[in-house]
Amino acid sequence: MPPSNRNRQSNDDNQDSFDDFDDFESSSELAQERIRQLVTDLIGRWYWIALGLVIGVLGALYFLSKAPQKFDATATLLVKQQTATVMAKDQVDEMDLKSDEAINTVAQRIKRAGLLTKLAMNQELIGMEGFFPQPVNWLPEWTDQWLGAKEGTETANAKTAELLNAKSDPEAIGRMIGGWVEVSVRRNTRLLDVKVSHSDPEIAKRIADAIAEEYIAELTGDRAQGRSSSYEILLTQSEQARTKLQTAQNALANYQRVLETLKDLEENETAVIELGRRYLAKHPKMISAQGQLKVYQERFLSEFDSVRQAAADSAYWEANRAEWDAEDQDANEHLQVARRLLAARASVLESEIESQNTVFNSILTRMQETDINQKSTEAEVEISSLANVPRQPSSPKKPLVLAGGSILGLGLGFFIALVLTQLDNKLHTVAQAAYVTHLPVLASVSNMPVKILDTIVRKKKILPSEMPEVQKQWSKHLLFRPGLTDTLYAEMFRNLRASVSLLGDERKRKITLFSSALPGEGKTLISTNFALASAQQGKKTLLLDLDLRKPSVHKMFGLKRDSHEFGSTEILAGLCGWRDALFTRTGEENLDIILSGKKAPSPGELLNTEKLRDLLAELVAEYDIIVIDSAPILAVPDTRLILPAVDNFCLVVRAEYVPKGAVRRVLKVLDEDGYKPSGIVFNGFVEKRRLISQNYSYGQYGKDNRYGYGSYGTYGSDD
Repeated sequence: MPPSNRNRQSNDDNQDSFDDFDDFESSSELAQERIRQLVTDLIGRWYWIALGLVIGVLGALYFLSKAPQKFDATATLLVKQQTATVMAKDQVDEMDLKSDEAINTVAQRIKRAGLLTKLAMNQELIGMEGFFPQPVNWLPEWTDQWLGAKEGTETANAKTAELLNAKSDPEAIGRMIGGWVEVSVRRNTRLLDVKVSHSDPEIAKRIADAIAEEYIAELTGDRAQGRSSSYEILLTQSEQARTKLQTAQNALANYQRVLETLKDLEENETAVIELGRRYLAKHPKMISAQGQLKVYQERFLSEFDSVRQAAADSAYWEANRAEWDAEDQDANEHLQVARRLLAARASVLESEIESQNTVFNSILTRMQETDINQKSTEAEVEISSLANVPRQPSSPKKPLVLAGGSILGLGLGFFIALVLTQLDNKLHTVAQAAYVTHLPVLASVSNMPVKILDTIVRKKKILPSEMPEVQKQWSKHLLFRPGLTDTLYAEMFRNLRASVSLLGDERKRKITLFSSALPGEGKTLISTNFALASAQQGKKTLLLDLDLRKPSVHKMFGLKRDSHEFGSTEILAGLCGWRDALFTRTGEENLDIILSGKKAPSPGELLNTEKLRDLLAELVAEYDIIVIDSAPILAVPDTRLILPAVDNFCLVVRAEYVPKGAVRRVLKVLDEDGYKPSGIVFNGFVEKRRLISQNYSYGQYGKDNRYGYGSYGTYGSDD
């Protein structure tokens, strides 16, 4: 059912009265508000951040107490380039520093596994006392007693066995030494620093020096071996080239005679062709020339067959035998095949001879150069300076460790605070409630422990005889009674009264409804105290209980549900008029109450909007202010049926109780129905010093003491 014109006007007036909340419509401002709220929530959990900082500092101090000290010893190598040649054997030039790869390659070779394994086999070095660092027990000493002597002994034996195994394995020792070594290139120089970190300063120096000396010795041996290996390779290659050259030359020499015969045959063929142009075939000269040509052909074939079967090049002819032995060839084709095969083989042999000559001459040249420069050095490395015994430990660095621990601790604290903020589904402050609902906060009501209220009354020495008889039955949470009317608690409801009066013209906005998303948020507490505050202002006030399922107004005034014969149920059912249901002995002169009445079998059917409007129209004519206490919105639909007939709709939101999702859900439901609360009443917050600015409160402090609507686990069931 759409809202009435009066309710729409109520919403419009409410919007006009709180222009400051229009800013929520801007997405950028929403983002800023979200960040601001997140920062505020994180600051509100400062104790987690402080705890993280303490843990970080303590962890850093514990690390410093357990971590072994490290000493750095550095040996320095100088890399240079020597370009000895035939023209100038002693000319020395610095290495080309434009190529960083050269020096970086040397640096990586110094730390390679092979060199470190050689050091691991130096018994004089690894036999030094303290060479193998003892394992660090990172657990506190008291854990040995907690784990028991047996476990501690087994752990110690395992570590000892592991250390003994490492001492007998050179490769494992080499890997261990590699973890201590760092080789770096000094910027814009040809100097290599070999830095070794060890818990013993003397051992650190010895290892650094040993690495530098071992690399120099290894490099010298590799040069000599490299020169010998290069010469031997060139010598082997020259013999292979020589053998191939001789084989090709021998094979070509074998064909020399038949090649000459082939030349004579070609000359005779040319002569026959010339005579054929001048004479007929039976001319004597032609007959003589043809006979001589045939003789040369037979001689060529005979010589060709002879060289083909010779051992000098038998492998080649064996591979091409099929073409020569073909049966379907006549004499002329046979001759042409022989000529073609001979010419092709001769051409191949001539090319191979030329190629092998080139290879052989090149190898001879390289052998001569290697022999001339066998004492030259391409790259030379020498020790620039040996390591000194370090005096001060290089690690751990106390300031850095403490700073790192503090930063990590702060990060951990912030992370925990952030996670808790994201997981927190409750509202703790007015600022959070305003951010979640995007509604004005009409008033914030702090938690009111009964002990504190009783203490205030006792301190003011209010005697029971001074209190009206009816008020003696009131709930102690009703504040407008002797001893409490001038407290800050009562002032919160006067503040609520003032906020509601500012929603619009009071003469046109007399009906105020209080409800909540869930049961137990204290809407009855708020509505009853608001009614008392209005009555004490001298305004004729009516408190109407329209929670027909589980009413609580009668409990606040120390009454029973059937204390009066008629109530809201009977009025809505048409069993009586509203004047018949009035309860006037409330203890407050200007306050009348209409209780809920007897239990209704179907409360939803009684709450007819038209009937309610007619009823409220009559009540408005008689009263200055009408306060309605209705059922929770998400529990039952009753309140949504009443909303079209009211002027002011106040949503009670209880701190530390109602989930944010429930608040968002009720606002969505109301928005779908076309209603918008006039504002919220933030109820039941526990004031804390770190949250005063977020709750806009007076700064009252007290322990949490839950109160309010009570349990609605089975809302609407019979008592």
